[in-house]
Amino acid sequence: MSLTKEKTLELLWQRMAERGDFPSLQRSVTGIVSAMQSENTSTADLASSVLSDFALTQKVIRLANSAMYAPFGCNVTTVSRAIMILGVDTIGHLALSLKLLEGFGEVAARRDDMARELARATLAGAFARDITSKNGIRDGEEAVVCTLLHHVARLLVTYCFANEWVEIQDIAVQQGVSDSDACEQVLGISFPELAEAAARKWGLPESIATSMRPIDLEGDAPLSHADWLCAVANMSNEMVTELTRGADPARLAELAERYADRLALDIREVVSVGEEMARDTSHQEFIAISTGASNTRQPPAGKPLDSVRRLADGLSEVRAATGETDAVGLLNLTLEAILQSLGFVNCAAFVRSPASKVFEMRFGIGREVQPLLGLTFPEAFEPDVFHLALTNGRAILIDNAREPRIVPRIPLWHRQHFSNVKSFFLLPVRQRNQTVALLYGDWGGALCAGGIGAKEMEFLHYMGEEISSKLESVAQQNTASGTNTTDSLARKPSGTAGR
Repeated sequence: MSLTKEKTLELLWQRMAERGDFPSLQRSVTGIVSAMQSENTSTADLASSVLSDFALTQKVIRLANSAMYAPFGCNVTTVSRAIMILGVDTIGHLALSLKLLEGFGEVAARRDDMARELARATLAGAFARDITSKNGIRDGEEAVVCTLLHHVARLLVTYCFANEWVEIQDIAVQQGVSDSDACEQVLGISFPELAEAAARKWGLPESIATSMRPIDLEGDAPLSHADWLCAVANMSNEMVTELTRGADPARLAELAERYADRLALDIREVVSVGEEMARDTSHQEFIAISTGASNTRQPPAGKPLDSVRRLADGLSEVRAATGETDAVGLLNLTLEAILQSLGFVNCAAFVRSPASKVFEMRFGIGREVQPLLGLTFPEAFEPDVFHLALTNGRAILIDNAREPRIVPRIPLWHRQHFSNVKSFFLLPVRQRNQTVALLYGDWGGALCAGGIGAKEMEFLHYMGEEISSKLESVAQQNTASGTNTTDSLARKPSGTAGR
């Protein structure tokens, strides 16, 4: 079958939209890009985009604590803190690159051809990140995004044109041409052209979109920013080929020599990074997958075994940020610290609105709570566990919300919107003997194994006190103007009202 470029792109977007098993890649990527480009972007906005995906969150935090960021990270345990330290652009590009990979993860787990391509993309991105980091290059994460986009074109074809993908591979072998040239024969479009089209469709910056185009490394004229990004991506992709061939030092040196001068890199440094990747056990796994092996892992559910240590680290991070951010930023950071420490699937903050006499869900992390931002329940007492926490000012853990004796104490709105939740936790934030916010977290369909111990509860109360202290400080500053304390937690809901 032979198609035109226009017809291929039309079919591609159509098939991406039609197939229910494909993750909402475009929505996720667009959300991150919008948060990065908006003039009014806040730490909370970008953090919310990242935190809507639990697996993505873990990867961002792990990378923020890796050797390349360690001098800045200082034991980062939350995305919010990582943004404060590393900046919106760095974390935004980091999240974007991870999302580009993760968007194909579910499908790759079921298909060997996609697993191989995804492994190659992961290796290429890792090399781009390592080589730019070791050379102190500011735009390293942007280069990673470009590198991954070069591979996204291959992944899109593998996913949406499975039969044509086999034909492309056969033609490349039989005619001795590149698979990109073979793709152009079959689908009427090369991989670079497809990558550029995808970048534009997802609203990525022009510099990234144009970096998909081929470049000529001959000559000594300075490279444009887009050409520099493209050169890094090309070198990273070629490095993957050498890694799968055994990382022969002579071949690595030959590769480095072609790019080093134009990219102002040390040839020995390029070779060294390649050799280190070949020895790294985590990279060896992807090298094996890219040559035919497969591997799948499922994230654990429920409360982590090291929750006490995580809470201690989270509390330290919350305290360190208290003087650096406003009440909204601190509350978001605290929510995230609690979510990471206790393994919550959903985490939210209900804030008291004196004028309306309700508690409103103004902040939330998790796929189920994001659409519910704006959900309210009345401040006036009702015989349920939420109002018990508000009245007593004490944390409450519901081990099993489905127990017959507990069900009548669970408000109807919670049973409707969180029908699958078995265990959940409530932590009131008090100020001047009155509850001004209620923090909520649940484990989805999993039970909270082992409950919440005394040491865990102690750290959680300390986090609540940090928020209370921040609100009190804001209240004192606003006394002269008569601003209500809870106004310091006001923000435009990014979801829809749930009630």
